[in-house]
Amino acid sequence: MTQPAPRAVYLQASSLLNAAGNSVDALFGPAPTPSPLAFANQITAFHVETPALERRLYDRKIQRSVEDQGLRLLDCVARLAPAVQALPSAPERLALCAALPEVDAPSPCWDAIAALGENPDALLASLFNNTPPLHALTLLNSSVMSYVAEALACHGPMAGYCAQESAAFDALYEAWQLLREDRADSALVISSSPNLTPAVYLREEAQPPLTPLGEGAAALLLSQQPSADAWQISVQHCVRAYCPVGADALAIAQERLTACLSQAHLQLSDLALVVADPSDPLLQALLPGCRLHSSRSHTGDLGASSPLTDIAYACAHPSHTAAQQARYVLLCSHSRQGHLGLLLLHLSPQEAHA
Repeated sequence: MTQPAPRAVYLQASSLLNAAGNSVDALFGPAPTPSPLAFANQITAFHVETPALERRLYDRKIQRSVEDQGLRLLDCVARLAPAVQALPSAPERLALCAALPEVDAPSPCWDAIAALGENPDALLASLFNNTPPLHALTLLNSSVMSYVAEALACHGPMAGYCAQESAAFDALYEAWQLLREDRADSALVISSSPNLTPAVYLREEAQPPLTPLGEGAAALLLSQQPSADAWQISVQHCVRAYCPVGADALAIAQERLTACLSQAHLQLSDLALVVADPSDPLLQALLPGCRLHSSRSHTGDLGASSPLTDIAYACAHPSHTAAQQARYVLLCSHSRQGHLGLLLLHLSPQEAHA
């Protein structure tokens, strides 16, 4: 039997929340200045004010019951509501994929689980079908994912990831696959940075991080529906590895990079844009001769929100908007704990497919 052709996937819209501002254009403007953490003066961070939620989407009690990292995400997602509502997708064809910190609301959250709607069993089954078991158990403690599903009528497949920052690559890849395989018409990919609390600092080593920390959130809307200003997005390869500090870290990273590029028969010189933290010594050694671009000079380290912010940054990069040509983009993520993520994308403007 002939297999149906894979569906094209387009990045319809993005929503960002970080110290630079709420638009992707702010990532190319003047950078804000980080300030010291109140509990650790040697560590600097980009802070954002706790947002007030859109009352037309969210119940008033959510403002009081959800932690700041969850409020940032809900506020960020709310700005995509008009774009979601404009799509012709039925609720059961709108997927939701999330990369969230381990805790984003007080526990227990059974009221949040009840808020999934009239038929919670179906939505919870969808979550378990597309999420690694341990992640699903953790996300049952997450009210934020259920609040997004309820507010934007995401009744399609659900998937959640709650590990290191490269979990955002997993969430994006899952959403892209769902649309490509025609298991959904559209998908929201959402993420939030963890709260900047002493618990974060206690997990760090004695030396402060090279990149300032940050607060924020990011959300992407993918769809099978083309539009004049949408970029067609194709995931060529997505790899992860654990590269702890040591003699073998670079060798492990080089092996994974070779596997990532060879999948598309590419060399480093074929890449139009490399998005990676230029202050990371491992990424500097891994990508010799490459000019490293990053949004972190404006946002700080946003955890799982950094990769999604960088995807929006890559699509809006002046080199893309000026040339309007198809190109390969490599996004690199390397957490302070040693988790490496590599995402190879092929981006092409909608005009090329009109």
